[in-house]
Amino acid sequence: MQRIMTTGAGVLRSAESLAAAAVALEALHTEAVADLARNGKTAEPCVETWEATNLLLVSRVLVAMARTREETRGCHWREDHPGRDDAHWRRHLAARLTPSAELVITATGTADFPPVTLPGRTPAADTAPAADTAPAAPAAAPDRSTHSSRESSS
Repeated sequence: MQRIMTTGAGVLRSAESLAAAAVALEALHTEAVADLARNGKTAEPCVETWEATNLLLVSRVLVAMARTREETRGCHWREDHPGRDDAHWRRHLAARLTPSAELVITATGTADFPPVTLPGRTPAADTAPAADTAPAAPAAAPDRSTHSSRESSS
């Protein structure tokens, strides 16, 4: 996982490297699921197993969110999007797992985090739509707003 994340989602990244990281992490997940089906468990329950499961989940979420944010911001440099885009991306991305273990990524409506609720408005009104409809996402881009994730049930 460390090699996959350093190569694909490190400080210098691109759509191509992030896609390769997503595929490699999915392969690790698929292998663990196959072990579970074959053996009834993937490994002995211990701190190292739980740590590996959590690292895989966090890695998959990080890659999904990095694929969503198509700009260079802070110390993360997108080779395919070298400039900042404050008009569209000066906001936070938030991720949550649904009860069915789907990853949902949303963008806050402002740079404030958590979003500021204005008097007379509901919190939902002060947040931007899901990342697949965020202003910076090109119309022809593949839908990356939800990603299936089963590690959370481990």
